[in-house]
Amino acid sequence: MSGADVTTNSATRAPSTVTRRLLFMALTLAAPAILLMAALVAVQYTEGQRRFAAQLVTTTRALSLATDRQIGQGQSVLQGLAVSPALSQGDLATFEKQAREAVDGRDGWIVLMDKDRQWINTRMPPGAPPPNAPPSEQSWREMTTGKSNVSNLIPRPNAGPIIGVNMPVLVDGQIFVLAYMQHPAVFHALMTGQGLPETWTASIVDRNAALLARSHDQEKMLGRHAGLDMQRAMALAQDGVVDTHTLDGVQTLSAFSRSPTYGWTFIVGVPHDELNRTILGSLGPALLGSALMIALGVMAALAFARPISRDVRGLVAEAEALAAGAPLAPAPSALQEIAEVRGSLRAAAEILRHREEEARTAAERQQLMINELNHRVKNTLVVVQSLARHSLKGGGELGLAQFNERLLALAGAHDLLTRRSWEGADLGELVAEALQPYATQVSIEGPATPLAPNAAVALAMILHELATNASKYGALSTEAGRIQVSWTMESRTRLRLIWRERGGPPVKPPSRRGFGSRLITSSLRGDLSGASEFDYAPEGLTCVFRLQTPPRAAS
Repeated sequence: MSGADVTTNSATRAPSTVTRRLLFMALTLAAPAILLMAALVAVQYTEGQRRFAAQLVTTTRALSLATDRQIGQGQSVLQGLAVSPALSQGDLATFEKQAREAVDGRDGWIVLMDKDRQWINTRMPPGAPPPNAPPSEQSWREMTTGKSNVSNLIPRPNAGPIIGVNMPVLVDGQIFVLAYMQHPAVFHALMTGQGLPETWTASIVDRNAALLARSHDQEKMLGRHAGLDMQRAMALAQDGVVDTHTLDGVQTLSAFSRSPTYGWTFIVGVPHDELNRTILGSLGPALLGSALMIALGVMAALAFARPISRDVRGLVAEAEALAAGAPLAPAPSALQEIAEVRGSLRAAAEILRHREEEARTAAERQQLMINELNHRVKNTLVVVQSLARHSLKGGGELGLAQFNERLLALAGAHDLLTRRSWEGADLGELVAEALQPYATQVSIEGPATPLAPNAAVALAMILHELATNASKYGALSTEAGRIQVSWTMESRTRLRLIWRERGGPPVKPPSRRGFGSRLITSSLRGDLSGASEFDYAPEGLTCVFRLQTPPRAAS
């Protein structure tokens, strides 16, 4: 993109204003406080979640203690009946009377069974045969472990599920199981007695994660299993807090705690909506403070921007008067910077008066440059004559194309020198200019090195010949090819430049010496006072040039 394009784009881009800049500054100044407020809000939100989690864990433990007491009542009844002499002697009629008396007025009943059948069931009327419901092999093994235990939820096909507290006993020398059976509704009453908020959900699940009690929808949810995310959390720890969903799809923060004695797990969850409302409600003052801070910053920026904008726009009239050559009237300014600009405008008016004299000086310098240009043109025509004689010697389109390319290389060197006012050129800039069409495949490395004008033109022609040859036969003829150009100073006036090609087709020494080789040799010996070495290794051409350069100024 040219310099004119850059200027045009800058001019058409919408400029900023003093008001916008001050508004941006106000918001920038408020940003640290806003970020700090956001950090405090995040910390407070996290702390609120932690407090809720601690409260939920405490609630699960309280629920576990209440359940322990309920189960303990059944265990006490079993322990009292287990020492009955009538039981140990096999007097089941007498024992049944004792069992009925023990559970009279309670919400449970006694069952005495062996692995084949039930012998006593106090839930049945006296004299009625017990239900024919022998335990499974697995249940019998679990109930005869030698100590009292609590069952999982026991489903019954023709009646609701039940729960049993079991104890193995000896009856006339045989192993029986004495059980205190209860309905899950007993444990539902425990949860409703904890005084939990209506929106919270408390649950008890057995060792198989089956729901045996719930604070809401007890009958509907009874026997269903806890969600997979809760089951995964329960499998990893005895207790904890997890984000999950209830069985009816409510997203909750839930705490769970498993009893180490009988393996039941107690779960209490609070809905995320309620959790967020409670925590964010306490953050209202902080959010309001942030909004107020931003509003005050904007108002202050607008108040300061108005007088500044008015003074800046006043400078426009003075600039127009300056362009018209009219005198500038003195004008007060409340800002030091505006006053300095007005002083600069008056200084510019003084400068304009001296332009005519400077124009005359510039004309004289231009005439001097024209004379120098005439000298340069004569030398250039000699070079062009040589290029035409050798490039067009064979005639045809190929010779004409080579002639045009060499002229373009010569023109590129002249462009670079023109930008430097024909005072010389830097080697790095010259190499980059000559190899610009192949920039993606070329790497350049070396210190800043000044070149005389004639040496710059000669070296540009050499680089053109090397690049042309590489694009036809060498590294630049393939996309994978690379060229490295590097140079070092062997002394204050002696330069060593290396041209190295890699990644192109295999290299073979040339069978004949063309004009390009002769041009390189003659340029080295003439304007560059140098010499060259060519290494046609199969992996790529390497050229080493030793050139004479102007003496470098002492640093």
